[in-house]
Amino acid sequence: MKTEAKEKLKKSEPGEGQAFPKAYLYFKEYGLPVLVLLLAYIGYRIRAVTSGFKLFLDPDTFYHFEMYKLAIQDWIPKYYAYAEPPMGIKPSGYLGLYTVQAMFYKFAHALFGMNEFEAFKVWPPFVGAMMVIGTYLVVRKLHSSWAGFWGAALMMGFWGAIEKTYSGNNRGEGPFVMFFLFTVYFLLLYLDEERWNWKKVLGLVFFLVLSPLYMGVWTGSSLGVMILLATGVVVPVIFFTVGDTEHLRRFVTEYYPAFGLSIIAGIFLAQSGFVGIRNFLVFSFEVLIAGTVLVLIMLYGERFLNFSDWMHRLGTVVGIGIAGFLAFYAYFGKALFNFLRAATQSTPLYQTVAELQTPSWRYIIATFSLKPKGSQGDSIIFIFSLLGLFVLGWKFYRGVKEKRYETYKHFIPLFHYLGTIYLFKQAVRFSFQASVAAIILAAIAMGEAFLYVERMRDTVTVKALYTAFLILMLVPMPYVSASYSYDAMKSESLKIRLTNSKMPGSVPEAWTDALLWIKNNSDPYATVLSWWDYGYWEESSLLSHRRAVSDGGHGYDRRYIIAKFFSHSGNAGEVDLEAWGDDYVITFLDPFDGSSDFGKFNAIAYLGGAIAYGERYPMFSYVYYNDIVVTNDTIAVKAGNGYVVPDIVVDLIRGQVFKNKEPTHPFVLYIYPYMTSSNQIYPIGILAYEKIALSNYLQLGLGVPISLNGEESEKLFANFKLEYTGYNGYTKKQGVYVPSVRVYKFTPFAIHRIEAMMNGNWTRVYDSINGGGLEVKSGNTTLPLTGEQKLRLYISAFGRDVKNGTLIFEAYNGTELVDRQVLVKNLNIDHLNETPVEVTVKIPQAEKYRFILLQEGPVGVTNGPVYVNGKLANPSMPLKPGESGNIELTEAFEKDYTNVKFTLRGVVYYYVAPNGNDINRPEFYLEPHMDIIGYIPVAELDKVQEGDNLIRGQASVPKDFFDSYIQELKQKYGDKVVVVGKRLEPIFLTQKEYVLWEGH
Repeated sequence: MKTEAKEKLKKSEPGEGQAFPKAYLYFKEYGLPVLVLLLAYIGYRIRAVTSGFKLFLDPDTFYHFEMYKLAIQDWIPKYYAYAEPPMGIKPSGYLGLYTVQAMFYKFAHALFGMNEFEAFKVWPPFVGAMMVIGTYLVVRKLHSSWAGFWGAALMMGFWGAIEKTYSGNNRGEGPFVMFFLFTVYFLLLYLDEERWNWKKVLGLVFFLVLSPLYMGVWTGSSLGVMILLATGVVVPVIFFTVGDTEHLRRFVTEYYPAFGLSIIAGIFLAQSGFVGIRNFLVFSFEVLIAGTVLVLIMLYGERFLNFSDWMHRLGTVVGIGIAGFLAFYAYFGKALFNFLRAATQSTPLYQTVAELQTPSWRYIIATFSLKPKGSQGDSIIFIFSLLGLFVLGWKFYRGVKEKRYETYKHFIPLFHYLGTIYLFKQAVRFSFQASVAAIILAAIAMGEAFLYVERMRDTVTVKALYTAFLILMLVPMPYVSASYSYDAMKSESLKIRLTNSKMPGSVPEAWTDALLWIKNNSDPYATVLSWWDYGYWEESSLLSHRRAVSDGGHGYDRRYIIAKFFSHSGNAGEVDLEAWGDDYVITFLDPFDGSSDFGKFNAIAYLGGAIAYGERYPMFSYVYYNDIVVTNDTIAVKAGNGYVVPDIVVDLIRGQVFKNKEPTHPFVLYIYPYMTSSNQIYPIGILAYEKIALSNYLQLGLGVPISLNGEESEKLFANFKLEYTGYNGYTKKQGVYVPSVRVYKFTPFAIHRIEAMMNGNWTRVYDSINGGGLEVKSGNTTLPLTGEQKLRLYISAFGRDVKNGTLIFEAYNGTELVDRQVLVKNLNIDHLNETPVEVTVKIPQAEKYRFILLQEGPVGVTNGPVYVNGKLANPSMPLKPGESGNIELTEAFEKDYTNVKFTLRGVVYYYVAPNGNDINRPEFYLEPHMDIIGYIPVAELDKVQEGDNLIRGQASVPKDFFDSYIQELKQKYGDKVVVVGKRLEPIFLTQKEYVLWEGH
């Protein structure tokens, strides 16, 4: 005999027991949706906390803003001039993101009068609000109204779902989730209706309309296709295995055509660039065709195969599946697995990207917390997601046992959860996607509790009390997470305003000052080089609006070469920066700014080949001056409970260099004199790892010309002249002037020393460190060198040789040229083995003198789309090996030139790994190279004008243009050479004037 308690808890189907009053049903049907709209508004407000900033919080968003502006003009961007100079790029990938944002701007401008910038800042919070609504709709379809409500409540303020949708972060992850949620909702609406009616038609139409949108707004949108593809493949197998042929037939006749049409629509839009995953869509369509063949076997194969029980049916599917996989592998080869893996740490470059770091399981679990704090969070949402997983498993069991058609619904959230957790385990960048999946499953678990109460055989009053208890118990979850996120956004906003009150955003004040200086003081076609993290800032029309050698999404192959230049010195650090048209170099070495290269130099040193993979010493460390301990014969640094004894100490305050006695640690200590507002010295210590302690970057970043070979620093500071210094905004407010950002003007050829023959001896009259000029000291005065003088000129050729050059001397009074002499013709200098040039000069009395080098060099920048035979082409490879065609492009020049050669320049980027190619071995290190392998003529131009020029030409590329050179590399280095990039770039060459030296 059952007890009363057991009777009360006895489960029944919804509707059994004492029915709820209509008011409750109306509340679920209409009240909860109204509350969801309120939650969406609150979610919008949380995400809009940073909408008042003048700049963006996410560096990539600066690039997205430029693309968005192009999309407003052209709908789909065709060309972007500011990345990968001097040729620019043909945008590719997820261009749909910019088209969608441009459409949003059109509506926002028409309805609310918003300008481009305002609409762009509003877009991410709007996406977040729509995600709240989309979560409600999807989870309601998957489970219940209560589950949908709690999913919306968590989506409102959970930090993991906010980090990609706050104002100032316009990446594609948020729009992907928004469109994918609504796509799934309309798919479920379509599939749920057994007969054709307005709901089924509406669901199908919107599913087909929205599918290309989720495919086109994010580079990882193949995730959504993969989830739906897996559902389409697995669900028929389940129905077939349990013998439910009726539901199998219904599912495939409805799902396969709809999903297939969505893929075809995506492939069609990929032709325009709107969708960037064409290859994966083609692969998915082929899998769908294979799945269709499998379904036909399931439905009609009983004539030839034994389908008598579930074991035989499952065995048939497994056997066919194995055969199908082998067939696909034979068709695709190893490329098959490229479709199935995420971007992970598969190259040295990816090993250094923070977003691609592999998280621990502890970190993953803690991410799904109401208050995520690194790996110490409460993990409540993760726990609820596991409960939701259990609920799905139970419902799947019940559905299979009872042969319910709705069983298919369980696979979409299941594959979503498992797929995103897998991706999250591969790289931290997928935490946002995994958070959305975790919220959906957590909401299902929460909704199941309400269904359990509704199914109880009890009075309405008791059920109402249980429902109220559940609400009171669960309400703190979204409240706590939303409060945490709001407080975090407010705290971050306050911090940002303290570091840059003039232009708040992700860009430090030192950077905004420096970039605005470049904008106002450089040629509009100028190119800037820094570490790639800052490239989007340099390109931004809100800041300097200049071309950047590498940025967050382009010039990956160049990063190795930039790192080589930064992390070495002397010949080892010389690279051909002029090949990229570089004019300026920016350093960001600030111990007081956590976003500076002070903390990023491990990655730079590794990619540049200065250190091995296993060398985990910090490249730079900040040392309090009081922690520097001086004894009679040792200068050490306090470190925890011990001391670090650096090998060398460079005291820049006293101008002394001190070498400690062994045993020492592999570091160099710089004692650096920052200044205060009262003109007092504020000393600090900078501890640098010895392998990079004398690197080009450190010398430029600190403005310290120091090297083991004094001539190396002379050369470096001849080729790179300091033009501007941006100071740390926060420390400046505290009265300490920290030169955080330095801007250097680059010239590939420069005189670093001048010697004059005086009384039979060579006497130094100028060097790039101490200055000087065409004059000699005589007592306490200086006398100009006039008349016939014999000079020795030390020319620094940085990264490229002087070939068949002409050396010229000029004298000026004001701007008037008073004398010009050709000193040397057919001048040649090996940049790795430079020797001084001796000349005889007749020096007139004048106010200013210059030494000029005339030599062939690259000029101009591409400033518009590149066309080949009338079709839009890739500016970095307009013609592939073995192809020929007519090339048309727009090239901009800073001045008029004559006798210009239009060429295609072949460049191979590669590295050599002396210790083998296993990038995860501690001893792995690389030696980066950039080789210009040849020029292919396109056209000879008599003259070009300042500004834009429309230029046409014809070229043919030998089929083995790259292969023959790469084969030579393999013969030289064997399997230790790895090619990371090949380019065939439109380059214009002419006799170019280089100012080697200018002075008095």
